[in-house]
Amino acid sequence: MKTQINNLKDYAELAWASYFYFDFLNTRNIFELDFNQEKIQEENSLRGYREIKVNLEHVVSQKHKDKEVLIDLRQDDAWQSKMLNFFDEKTNFDKLNGEFGELQTKNFIQRYEVQFHQPNTTSGFSATLFYDKEKDEFIVGFRGTETDNFISSIQDIV
Repeated sequence: MKTQINNLKDYAELAWASYFYFDFLNTRNIFELDFNQEKIQEENSLRGYREIKVNLEHVVSQKHKDKEVLIDLRQDDAWQSKMLNFFDEKTNFDKLNGEFGELQTKNFIQRYEVQFHQPNTTSGFSATLFYDKEKDEFIVGFRGTETDNFISSIQDIV
């Protein structure tokens, strides 16, 4: 009975985690902050501040919730690139949405790895394949389908 309860707790935690934005994991950057939560300046950076890749802790932790996820900037000096970078930055509203507390985050990142993430399809379907290092097994978590586009949802079902 205790094993079943622990399994349910683990599966509930993974179901909750499946709603976090794993799309950004290892693919996008955030600003690195110092001890005062201030951006660290870096002269050679296009934005003038040090950036780091989004990792699993960033994705699941409430400590990083609502932090801006940066768009990859074009690297050349062409005026068109500078203009496009400016507009991309102004229209970027991507933010992290993790909700785990500090201890839960620590335990989660020690126990699980994200093996694969399917970002939202046009209908809002999303899934994440987790690897449980403790039990040596794979577990898939599904995010509920968003209902913004009802026709796309019907097409996914059919």
